[in-house]
Amino acid sequence: MVKIINACTMEIDDPEAAVREILVQLDLDQRWPRNAVGLIACHADYLESGAVKALCEALPFDVVGCTTLGSSVNGEYGMELLSLSVLTGEEERFSTVFSAEISPGGVEAVQALYRSAGTEKAALILAYAPWYSAMGGPAILEALNRSSGGTPVFGALACYHTSPLSNSRVIYNGEAYKDGLALVLIRGNIKPRFFITAIPGNKIQKQAAVITKSEGCVVQQINETTPLEYFDSLGLISGEKIPIGKIMPLIVKYNDGTEAVARGIYDLTPEGYMVCGGEMPEQATFAMGTLDYNGIIETAESTVTRALEAAPKDGGCLLMFPCFSRGMALGPNADHELRKVVSLAGGKPYHLCYAGGELCPVSDEEGAFLNRFHNFTFTICAL
Repeated sequence: MVKIINACTMEIDDPEAAVREILVQLDLDQRWPRNAVGLIACHADYLESGAVKALCEALPFDVVGCTTLGSSVNGEYGMELLSLSVLTGEEERFSTVFSAEISPGGVEAVQALYRSAGTEKAALILAYAPWYSAMGGPAILEALNRSSGGTPVFGALACYHTSPLSNSRVIYNGEAYKDGLALVLIRGNIKPRFFITAIPGNKIQKQAAVITKSEGCVVQQINETTPLEYFDSLGLISGEKIPIGKIMPLIVKYNDGTEAVARGIYDLTPEGYMVCGGEMPEQATFAMGTLDYNGIIETAESTVTRALEAAPKDGGCLLMFPCFSRGMALGPNADHELRKVVSLAGGKPYHLCYAGGELCPVSDEEGAFLNRFHNFTFTICAL
């Protein structure tokens, strides 16, 4: 069974103090992991101060992760917290592979990176991907899905504490990369379970629309009209623009027996096509949702509660990647979702990191996992 050893610090400006505090909490002299990997999440200032580099140099295993809006471990939480979780196990095996720049090679670069991990199939892939990449999160996920033969992928796009999110960085062994991709492959007899929630049912409109023409993440027609015409019919057009960048999730049903997923509207092309934060297949349906304070806290509580109920009473851990848009939508109460998680987790070990986009499998009617990309969503992997 996978175990977590957690540590955290608020020592942004003092790398030596940060390293000392983390090492004391890990107590590696007493619990030296025979086989381990570190997951790190932090405010970008820890990179600037040199604390991340100093910490990774002091650890005897690979460390992967990203910058984030906020994180939590061990009941501690905050927007300026550095969280480190060491994954280890008696029977599980952990390995990492990394590419500092994936956009120039695109799909081929992701496939080559996966092949470099060896031929033995993993039971789970943890992925830290760039927010600012010419490929985009959905394309990275699809390349991993094809390369791995459908191995479950759970992960996060890097995010940042302010706009622009192009300042986000993927972290690998102390260095930070704008276009990097880091993978942790976990091999062994593990049976991960996944939990996702985006919007409460009472916050989703009943009237659904059909995607009648699309290509990948780009929607060309809705109900056989243009996106502009569709949103105009709903009274949502302002200055001939659709509400790009607003907290307005589209709840998409693939109509294939899998759970609905949330999508954000990222852009509008010169042709008037709508660019979304994930695949929008033809004949899928979507309805408008609303993301507000009560909905964010409610979905965090329901997702964590379901995961805790399904997790082993002794041992195991939870990896949690909620969308950064949830924290941003909370405004001056940005840490309230983190506080809710802490109040629910009790003594269960966990690692939480806000993500700029969430990679998490959904289940079909037969219980098989299908890798999907999400926006606005609280995702959990229970190990």
